[in-house]
Amino acid sequence: MSLPPVLKHVYNHGTEEVIRRGKKIFYTGGVQMLDVDHLLEQVRFRVRNDVYQNYYTVTVNKFLDTRNLSVRCQCPYNMGDICRHEVAALFQLNDILQSGFFENANITYDQKHSVVRMRQVTMQMLRVFASSDIIDKATMWAASKKAIIVKGKNDRIEAEVPDGEQTYKVVLKQNEDRYFDTSCGCDEKEFPLCIHKATLFIQILNAHGPQYFQTVRDWDEQKNKLLALYGYSLNDDLTNKFEFTYKDGKPFLRVLDPTIQKVQRPLDVATPVKQQAAQVVNTITKEPAPKEEDIKRLGIVLDPYGNLYPNVNVMLVAGQTDEDGTKFINGIDILELGQYVNPLQFKDNERELLPIARKFMPDETLRYLKKNLPFGDFIDDIEVMFKEHPTEEVTEQIWEYLLPKYQKLLERYKDHGLCFIKGQGKRLSSKDIEPVAFSTTKVAPQLSVTKREGSYHIELSWIVNEKYVPFKNVLQLNAGLLMHDYTVYALANVAQVKIAERLLPDGELEISAEEWPAFLNDTVMQWSQLMHINFGDEIVEHIEKTAPVNRLYLQEKEQVLVLQPAFSYGGIEIKWGFFGDVIEPKDGIIKVIRRDEVAEQAYIQMLRTLHSDIQQNGREHFFYMPATAVLANNWFFRFAEVMKEWNVELFGYDELKTLRVSTYKPDTRISVSSGIDWFDATVEIVFGDQKVSLIDVKKALSQKQNFVKLGDGSVGLLPEDWIKKYALLIKMGENKGGSIRLKKYHFSVLDELLAEVDEEELQKELEEKKERLVDIIENDYSNIKPPAQLQATLRPYQQAGFQWLLFLKEAGWGGILADDMGLGKTVQALTLFQHYKNEHPDAKFLVICPTTLMYNWENEIKKFTPELTHFIHHGPKRMASLRSFEPFDVIITTYGTMRSDIKVFKEISFDYVVLDESQSIKNPQSQVAKASLLLNSKHRLALSGTPVQNNTFDLFAQMNFLNPGILGSREFFMNEFATPIDKFQEDEVKQQLRKITYPFLLRRTKEQVAKDLPEKTEMILYCEMGDEQRKIYDAYRNVYREQIMGMIEERGVERSTMHILQGLTRLRQICDSPAILNEAERFHNYSIKLDELTREITENVGNHKALIFSQFLGMLDLIRKELEARGIPYVYFDGSTSATDREKAIKEFQGNESCRVFLISLKAGGIGLNLTAADYVYIVDPWWNPAVEQQAIDRTHRIGQTKNIFAYRLICKDTIEEKMLTLQERKRALANELVSDDNAFLKRLTKEDIAYLLS
Repeated sequence: MSLPPVLKHVYNHGTEEVIRRGKKIFYTGGVQMLDVDHLLEQVRFRVRNDVYQNYYTVTVNKFLDTRNLSVRCQCPYNMGDICRHEVAALFQLNDILQSGFFENANITYDQKHSVVRMRQVTMQMLRVFASSDIIDKATMWAASKKAIIVKGKNDRIEAEVPDGEQTYKVVLKQNEDRYFDTSCGCDEKEFPLCIHKATLFIQILNAHGPQYFQTVRDWDEQKNKLLALYGYSLNDDLTNKFEFTYKDGKPFLRVLDPTIQKVQRPLDVATPVKQQAAQVVNTITKEPAPKEEDIKRLGIVLDPYGNLYPNVNVMLVAGQTDEDGTKFINGIDILELGQYVNPLQFKDNERELLPIARKFMPDETLRYLKKNLPFGDFIDDIEVMFKEHPTEEVTEQIWEYLLPKYQKLLERYKDHGLCFIKGQGKRLSSKDIEPVAFSTTKVAPQLSVTKREGSYHIELSWIVNEKYVPFKNVLQLNAGLLMHDYTVYALANVAQVKIAERLLPDGELEISAEEWPAFLNDTVMQWSQLMHINFGDEIVEHIEKTAPVNRLYLQEKEQVLVLQPAFSYGGIEIKWGFFGDVIEPKDGIIKVIRRDEVAEQAYIQMLRTLHSDIQQNGREHFFYMPATAVLANNWFFRFAEVMKEWNVELFGYDELKTLRVSTYKPDTRISVSSGIDWFDATVEIVFGDQKVSLIDVKKALSQKQNFVKLGDGSVGLLPEDWIKKYALLIKMGENKGGSIRLKKYHFSVLDELLAEVDEEELQKELEEKKERLVDIIENDYSNIKPPAQLQATLRPYQQAGFQWLLFLKEAGWGGILADDMGLGKTVQALTLFQHYKNEHPDAKFLVICPTTLMYNWENEIKKFTPELTHFIHHGPKRMASLRSFEPFDVIITTYGTMRSDIKVFKEISFDYVVLDESQSIKNPQSQVAKASLLLNSKHRLALSGTPVQNNTFDLFAQMNFLNPGILGSREFFMNEFATPIDKFQEDEVKQQLRKITYPFLLRRTKEQVAKDLPEKTEMILYCEMGDEQRKIYDAYRNVYREQIMGMIEERGVERSTMHILQGLTRLRQICDSPAILNEAERFHNYSIKLDELTREITENVGNHKALIFSQFLGMLDLIRKELEARGIPYVYFDGSTSATDREKAIKEFQGNESCRVFLISLKAGGIGLNLTAADYVYIVDPWWNPAVEQQAIDRTHRIGQTKNIFAYRLICKDTIEEKMLTLQERKRALANELVSDDNAFLKRLTKEDIAYLLS
């Protein structure tokens, strides 16, 4: 069986016992691969010990370059060349390499001998080792019995297979590992099985079945090997001594006689049986340990005059030595290494010489050849094999076996004083052997070439210890060993040995002038890569410095691109890192070209700067970079351009797999068909002659890839500018049978279509459709004035907002009016309602808003569009029927009520549905969001100062309500927009989303429209109490009304002031929260104001700053807790705060951007404060005297304020607070006369006023 290179390392460096135990670990599944680095050619294995249940890590380096292969194990037994764990790991590595598991192994097969790693012949296994074409053709050949079987014996099948004009000899043989050694003369290189071998296998399978090779195998050879371990053979009488058992068809030996023991070493089958028997006797007989004075020393003798190739016999002699231990006295004994030798008669540290010397015996070399040569099992005759000069194939294998052993022998015994050489024709005696030294220094051959008349003369010399030594001054022991000054040296490698052997025995070679040019090109130039060659001046021509042709070799290794630079001078290539001049043979002359090192360095420096991720391997002289960098950001196109600019010759591109990037940029061709509210675009993307399907591109973009796999196996890059231009089109278009359907509201994507459409007629139609949309957009809506019924004067930005709403109506789109809080979104919507009502008298509008905003809408309608009739649909006593809505133009309801009554609402055809604070449906999975999609309306509108609160996904449900499907499915939007924007901050995706949504969202900030705003805007936020809070309020109101009105009847108003104030204060506290009542019974915190205030701060205020005033410290405390729970920074002070802490709080609020809220008690904040950082003011509870509230508002509206101020009063509907506002208006003149004396204000209240407050 021919050994693969990795296994050669095993058999060249391992002892038989180590190899046996290593194979046992391997065959019992004791090896597991941990990891592999293809760039460094390093692989690590976890190997189980064969004795104890522990594991060691084995590291193999340079596994693809077996000349430099190195193995390292962590075990403590790794004292020799190779341990059993390393053997097991290398066997596993060989299996992996031969199976093609490593993509860079580049396995090619020599059909003269290839190993097919299957143990049973089946069609399924045959298909693993050949192409489908080979198997299909072989099946037909086998059916016609094209293979002619010449011989079938001893598990070896020989056949002849005709193929055209040639007939190929095919040999199949099952080897010791039960794999198949196969041989054929054809040139198939890609697969282990060629057509001829496959034909023979299939023909045998068809005729005899899968077990045929087991039936023809002759197990006698294997049985003899097993018996030889005990000194027996099949020719001996084995009765009651041995018996054979079989497992899986393979023989195993069972020893019956316990007195029979194994011999010291396995004996070769070729050894005569009688000789083996003598060895067995010596083995079994226990010899007594010799006395100290009888201990002999071992000497090594080299005999360079042997009869068998390679003519150097390594022998051992034994005897007594002098005191110096450098020579033998009283004669020597020649050890017969082919027989058993008792090691106990020698010194402990010399006993290992016995197995080492035996490795040089011809039968050991023959054993190696039998393993390593194709069908070497049939080589038996040593004399025939080594008598004459063997073939080149055999000599190479011999030197691969012997040279490492020569080198190790010299290294290990360089200090051994008993090393000798035998003279020619002399006897092997202590007098006739001469002492020599062993050197670890490797000698290097050197050649000199001179021109003679009619021929060229090549002469061999040596570099020994860095000195020149002529050939005649050395004794050439054989091609791998020489002696100089009685020191023995070995050559460095087999390649040098083969060259030296070519020039032996004289160290000279004569080449005729006619043969010289070809010999120079084909042979001498190869030798020059391995050794120094001196050329005579008459055959050398020096050429001055010339510019190199830059080359670059590309190789892909496990998601890494390797770039190997090289230079070509006149067709002679040198790799980066090569030192010396360039030599070019031409017409028998050596041209020595001086290199341009400046140009070479400029090229290398250019390669270093190709990419920021490119790295350099200084030892192996190559660059490498990750595959992700190769495919990212159009790098490969720039790389190709740079290579053209530098005229670099590229090699290896076609062998790349995942990194074989097409040099073509995508050519995009679009054809369009059109419908009423849609466009169908057929998009064809072509890279050269390779077409790509739309599905593949869409899949690549969804996976964040900028490349697609092409039909020819290459990769098509999608450049950045292409992605920027078309990604949105492909992403948002709906796939319809290979085309993309765009809906009308994808207007912003149409520009890309127009740029690429070829068909003139379709382009014209598309252009017209776009122009109609443009006309709507560019229509001068400024000519449309607000309806005359509007009881308000719109500011310029409100006028523009009203016109934008008209544009949406004309285009048939929904949109979000997203103006900042306080800019009048409600009045803009009501203006649209009134305008639409004038054109459509039967129009019906539905407004859905938070509970707290219902009455704001009611008041705004009464104030600005009193001609619009309205109806609030809310509360437990509401009538959920179609008839109840008929008399009214505007139906106002809450999100919760809409969800509960959706069965009624979905049956009504509304002209407009408006979602106020539309972020309430931001969760598309919520019942409210799902219910809103069921509403039936011609037009849809959303109002929100903060449509996006927490993340981009907030926008999805709102846009999906307004224009269903505009942003795709929920999962699509999450994957394509929300996650890339929020998690990875991808600006390009953010721009894509903005491009889709910009026609449907109008937002103006306070800063943008500041010139149109008054300096101060005051508004009322009406709050609707919840059921629990309302129950508590009504109960207290009824009690106090009875008590206070009775007391007034008895005492009069002036004498009842304290009781009146106490009762009214309690009712006002309940409006804030029953929890702040100072009562024995503690109430739960039912507070609609707290809910609304929190919503305002978190949703509407944004990055603005706000002042929050309350006259009740308990309410401020509740607000503090809510802000802390939500992580909103704030500062606080009340009347008890010290002057120092007050000043500290003011500085923090004014100077710290993150501090957004200032909580202040109304009276404490009334005087002496300058808080211009705030532009929002919230009065949580109204004061009797509005002048006090004005002073609080003026804390921010004063000199130094550059912003417009928005002030909000939180008023509970149908409570004392709403009635206080009415009384404030009645008493406005009185209030203006007073400064801040609330008691004075109360004293002016009449009995009727108090009755009104308590009603």
